[in-house]
Amino acid sequence: MSANPSLSPMLPQPSARLVFRSWSEGDSALAESLWCDLEVTRFFGGPVSREQVHDRLKIECERNRSLGMQYWPIFLRETGDFAGCAGLRPWSMDSQTIEVGVNLMRSAWGLRLGEEALLAVLAHGFNTLDLSVIVAGHGVAHENSRKLLERVGFRYTHNILWGPKEIEVCMWAITAHGWQGKNPSS
Repeated sequence: MSANPSLSPMLPQPSARLVFRSWSEGDSALAESLWCDLEVTRFFGGPVSREQVHDRLKIECERNRSLGMQYWPIFLRETGDFAGCAGLRPWSMDSQTIEVGVNLMRSAWGLRLGEEALLAVLAHGFNTLDLSVIVAGHGVAHENSRKLLERVGFRYTHNILWGPKEIEVCMWAITAHGWQGKNPSS
């Protein structure tokens, strides 16, 4: 893992419709609106309690301080509305591997904002943090996630059982070389 642990947080560049910022421990209401939602979380274990959201928020803030990465909250440029989060973190099954993820509020579904956020985060990971490979996973039944990962250049690698509920997850990876080939302007 070769992330830049700079003391000043670096963020992915804004996209056409989205801006990123860092989570703060005062963002409980935003985090709860996302991670306590049954529909938003159904493919990665289901909603969590408010206490679990607060714990995750603390972890995201610490990860940003120590590693310069987190699942950053994303907002619509035009309105400032909270759209979800997207970002990077050490993969739970191998801390030397970095995974990418996007969680969108239901109000942001169907607008291809996940793709826009994912592209911005991948550009940040490869171009700013100089990562060599990034992985992603999704629940086997989550077709929209599969299509999104294929569109941006990920390659399927294998399935795993993930987390305490042993959810079957399809794993994907994209290399810096593959990213540059698909995104020559990066």
